[in-house]
Amino acid sequence: MDIKQKIMGVTIDLIRETNGNTAKITIREIAKRADIGIGLINYHFQSKTHLIDLCVQQIISGVIAQSNPDTEQLLPIEKLKRSVKIPVDFLADNCEISKISILNDLVQGQENDNTFKTLARFYFYASKLEQDEDTFFKAAFLIHGLQGIFLRSRLYKDKFDFYDKAQRDNLIDNLVEKLFGGEK
Repeated sequence: MDIKQKIMGVTIDLIRETNGNTAKITIREIAKRADIGIGLINYHFQSKTHLIDLCVQQIISGVIAQSNPDTEQLLPIEKLKRSVKIPVDFLADNCEISKISILNDLVQGQENDNTFKTLARFYFYASKLEQDEDTFFKAAFLIHGLQGIFLRSRLYKDKFDFYDKAQRDNLIDNLVEKLFGGEK
């Protein structure tokens, strides 16, 4: 196994074990589990923060890749709703990892980051419903709106509980229907 992949694999395991609490992860622990010297981690990744950011991006990329409702016989609008619910459920179930990913994407803004990949997925399903110049921006509003609600969820607690799946699903259904129309 490539040493960089080994380091990333160990780090991903630690991220999952700590439920994304990266303060509990040390370079020393990564090196120990990977059975390598600390210098190799610094050589390949320059910092713990950079290593963790890369690992979180890889974790989220896997979730995005799995959010494919095409295998089911659903109406196009239901496929869009499902493609939104899968990554949003991940946000709710993996708060710390998700915060790292979203905030990194907001600050760094790369064309191939997880927000962009998720937007591409939403846009793909939205374009099955409508094809006009606003479709992309509606999909962008959908993802950025949901990210904002997630990041500020504790402030909305008295109106909406992001961590209640039924409320979250209802929110997604309503947003998708308002943005892209009813049953299509």
